[in-house]
Amino acid sequence: MYTHLTTYTIGDTVYLRTDQEQRPRIVVAITLRPGNACYELGCGPDSSFHFDIEMTAEADESLRLGLDVNKEK
Repeated sequence: MYTHLTTYTIGDTVYLRTDQEQRPRIVVAITLRPGNACYELGCGPDSSFHFDIEMTAEADESLRLGLDVNKEK
């Protein structure tokens, strides 16, 4: 028997690292694949599939405000 460890679980609220609006999304399903997990995220009536490297548990307020903290002066 195998034990699979996932970063997030069903019902967790997550944010996409590249979403400029930083809308909260809910983990509604997890598909286990060899070497990783694919998460189905619900946001209103829509859902999409993502890997954990695309997600974070905290909203990025600088992205929401349009600030580029990595931009060189």
